[in-house]
Formats: sequence, structure tokens, C-alpha cells
Amino acid sequence: MKINLSKIFGALLLIFLFNSCKEKVSNTVFPEYVLKITQAKNTNAPALQSFTHAESLDGKEWLLFAGRTNSLDSLNGGIHNLNGNYAGSSFTKSSYNDVIYVYNPAKDEVSGSLTLTDFISVIENKYNTIRDGVPAQSNPLYQLLQTVKENSTIFKNSNALVKQVGKYLYTLGGYGPSDFSDLKKGFTTYNHVAKINVSNLIKLVKEKTLSENEWTDLLRVGKNDTLVSTGGELYILDDVLYLSLGHSFGNSAPKFSEGQKYVDAVYPFTLTNNSENIATLDIQVNEPISDISDPTSNASDNISVFRRRDGPILPSLYKNPDSNSIEKSIAIYAGVFKPGETLEAWNDAIYVHPNWANNNSKLYTYDTTYNQKNFNIYSCPSVVLFDTNNNYLQSFLIGGIGDGKRALKHHLSGFTNSSVQISMDISSLPLKSTPKTLDYNVFTDQDENSAPFYGAEAIMFPNRKITYSKYSDEIIDVAKSFSSDKKTIEVGYIFGGIEAFESNPGTYGANKSQASNKIWKVEITKNSI
Repeated sequence: MKINLSKIFGALLLIFLFNSCKEKVSNTVFPEYVLKITQAKNTNAPALQSFTHAESLDGKEWLLFAGRTNSLDSLNGGIHNLNGNYAGSSFTKSSYNDVIYVYNPAKDEVSGSLTLTDFISVIENKYNTIRDGVPAQSNPLYQLLQTVKENSTIFKNSNALVKQVGKYLYTLGGYGPSDFSDLKKGFTTYNHVAKINVSNLIKLVKEKTLSENEWTDLLRVGKNDTLVSTGGELYILDDVLYLSLGHSFGNSAPKFSEGQKYVDAVYPFTLTNNSENIATLDIQVNEPISDISDPTSNASDNISVFRRRDGPILPSLYKNPDSNSIEKSIAIYAGVFKPGETLEAWNDAIYVHPNWANNNSKLYTYDTTYNQKNFNIYSCPSVVLFDTNNNYLQSFLIGGIGDGKRALKHHLSGFTNSSVQISMDISSLPLKSTPKTLDYNVFTDQDENSAPFYGAEAIMFPNRKITYSKYSDEIIDVAKSFSSDKKTIEVGYIFGGIEAFESNPGTYGANKSQASNKIWKVEITKNSI
């Protein structure tokens, strides 16, 4: 294998370590880190992309629902048809997954599944056994049943915003038909926010029953017309949720004339349980963080640097100069699309720090010095590590879309198996990041960045057995995870996403693209301990 060392500074003359075998590749990604990705032998996971996900509290089971899949008669779960009308012919009805899965990766088995129809029937049957003599509106099971019926698209949509914190899964928005029974009614981006008890839903899927207390803490839903997004990310900092970017896709085409509107902001909001209905959430939306005074205005899409969707948005840290404390933040790298008719990606970065106003009196820092060079600019699995010894974050973007120099003229960069490592000194102001492109195939034993491609709309299930930072349970603690006796750690597993058989497939189907059920183990070795 050959790696070009011409761009490495002479003062940092280092040895790059690498080895490969039939199913895995190992390559140095920064002077002291080695990334290794190995395909697991699992074959029984469902094929899903752009799906909602959580894990059991012990990490042994994965809860998987919504998203898009391959139907029985067609590999239609891949990238949507770019030549279609972005509704019925781009996102086919049959590609929307309507099964709630519980999957055990160690055993490679689906330990439980429940269709959306059966999910509603289980609740309905339970309600029918206890409703005698109790007014429907005051019956907790009736409240839950009606909430699920009225908001079934929580469990059947594409590309919702998802975040799990402890036993609860939060999901927001997503895209799909206004009416699955009649696609002529158009498509929409949903405005619901859901809070789901992961343990209770897993039990219901596997056993088809719950205790009385578990029924009352299964699902709560709220709605807010400001919180409408698909292709963004959801974060929770200090008990406040943050809707981070994305867009309202529109009715039938990705144009403003058809209803598309970017979020153009990061929206903080809080949730409280409604005291009168066991299945309802009350929502309080706070002032948006944006470069635009009114990101809801039609004009904001033409001028806001927050106009981004489907890009890598990572947990991050910064050192607050006012308090001299290390605090949580959100790092936004790349994303699509810039204003204009040309499909052009963003390659710079934005860091959102809600508890600190910088010298520009902004709760964010816009890093125009950062240049990702059209590599890995689309939603993909990521890993973030923090070294307390030097206050450096190391972040890794794996696969997805954005192959840099191989982009065709007037086209967005194609699917890629490359990776980008991003280094940030969190104590240096203004905040800046430095990317390092790993321009080879990190998923196979080949140097060439060639098909099939993985990572787009896939997710990383983290390994919870390693040590995470005291500042964020989403960021690995380098000092406590690595040692002279333990130079290699397993950081997690990549699952699902789009499997593309061409760099620019343009649609779904055989030899083009499909939803993937592949699983990859991700390890990192630290050579300098």
C-alpha cells in the first residue's frame, strides 16, 4: 500500500503504520492514531438507511425502526431517484420501512419485530380489555392509542433527527408522504417530537405486553411548527435539546417553489410531560442560534451560512474563556447545499457554543479557514476522542458522500470510502479545526477508493465498555481509554446506510444502490502512549 507523504511537514517526520487482510484495512490517520475497520460476519440484520435507532441499556440489543429499506421485489432502498419528482417516483411507497426491529448483534438475530399495524393492534387490544366503565378520554391506554394512530409517521418516515439519552430516545421530524394510502396528496416534513422509553418499547416488541406502569411510560408526543426538519441532527446539552440544521423538504421537489425551506439555525428547546395526558409533551422553543435575525424568513436561505443539511454534525467541546471551564458544544462540518442552481457543498465549519458569546457577541464561531475539500461532506458515521493532556479533539468522518477530486464537473462529489480526521485545539481562540484527508478505501484492503461504497446515512453504535469523557458521554476519553497495555480499543460498530455500486448511481436498484444490512467493527490504535 502506498501513502503520499509529501505534504507532511518535515518537523513532524513520523512513521505511518498499516496492514491489511482480506476483510479489513488498517491505516494511520494522524501521527499517532491508526484506524481499522473490519466487516463483521453478521448477515441477519435488516437492511435500513436513514432510520431511527437506539440501544438497550446494556448495549446488547439495537432498537431499529422507520427509515427506508429494500422491498421484497425491488432494491429500492438506496439513494432516491434523482430524476424523479422527489415524491412518489423518487421515494417509493414500498421503500418506507414499517417494522420495529429488536436486533441482537452478538447473536446475529432479530430477537423481536412488530409491524406498525400490529403495534397499534397490541395497544388497541390492551385498551379493549380494561376500558369498561372508564370514560375514553381519561383512560391512559386510550390516550396512548390515539397518540400512536395520529402520529404513526414517527415509526414510518425517512431521515428523522434522533438522539438517545439514557433510557429515553428522542426523535424529531423526518420526511414522507402526507398520506401513505394516497401519494397524490404529496409529501411533507413532519412536525412531531417524540420521547420513547427504549426499554419499554424493546419489551413490547419482543413480548407483546407491558405492565401497567410501563404502558404509561412508553411514548409521549408533542408538535411545534418551528421544529420541522429532516437531514439535521438532534443534540442535548445541559438538559436542553438542540435541533441542529436540516430542512423542510417540500412537497414534490427540492426547490423553494415546491415548499423547500432550510432551517438556517440551531433551535434550543425543552420538553416537559403534560400533566393531563400520559402521551403528550409540552414544548418550549427558545431563541434560535443563527447568523440571520429571522431564519424562518424566505430570504434567509439565500444568505445564511447555517443553510445546511445532511452534513456531519458532531459532539464537541470548547474551553469557555469566561469561566475557564470545558463545556459541551456542537461542531458542524461541511454539509449541502450552498445557494444557487449548482450542487455545491459547504466545506467550512461552524461551532455552536450556547453558553458563551465570543468577541463578536455570537453563540457560534464561523471557521472560514477550514476546508474539507469535498471529502466526506455528507452524513456518515463519526468518532470523537478528547485528550485532556493537550486539550485536543480528534474526530473521524467515515465514508458517505464526497470523494474530492473525483467529482464530475457540475456534479456533487460521488459516494466515497475515504475518511477525514479532524483535529481541534479547544483552548485556542478563535476556534479552528484542521482536516486530514485519508484518500483511500478504509472499508477494504484496496488502496483505490472504489465501489461498493458505504457510510452514507449509516450510524455508529458506540462501544459503551470504554471510558468516555467526563465532559461528554459521546466523546471518548483518550487518557483513560488507552494505556501502555491497551493501545487498541474497539470504538463501536457501523451499521446500515446506503450501499452504492457506482460513485454517482443517480438512483436505487440493481447495480446502482440499495439499503445495506452490513455491520463493520471500528477500532483505533494509539501508538504514542
